[in-house]
Amino acid sequence: MEARWPVNVDPTKERYQAYWDAIRRKVCSVCLDQANDGSCGLTQRTCAIEAHLPRLAGVLSSIDSPRLDDYVAAVQAHICGECPEQDAQGQCDLRDEGTCALDTYLFLVVEAIEEINARARS
Repeated sequence: MEARWPVNVDPTKERYQAYWDAIRRKVCSVCLDQANDGSCGLTQRTCAIEAHLPRLAGVLSSIDSPRLDDYVAAVQAHICGECPEQDAQGQCDLRDEGTCALDTYLFLVVEAIEEINARARS
């Protein structure tokens, strides 16, 4: 499922690395799945933020809204629908249990993405 709007994300590896670095600073540093040494403590699955980063960056970069609900709706429509953790009825146990990092830390992910986009514009 592709986004229906133009995605203004520079697809270069450097831009994605900048997004990932900003996310690590803002999100991973406070994530409850963090190991004692500061690394990711997830061992049984990949973090949803990392797994969906390129598409996530595009979806979030296409929104300009003061309302987090707009970002949540876009993520659920364009990311969650493609995620193998969500079933055909839209049910996601990880999201429902509060263990989906993307759902739990979306506000911080938005901040990180917007920080890099603002830097790129200036």
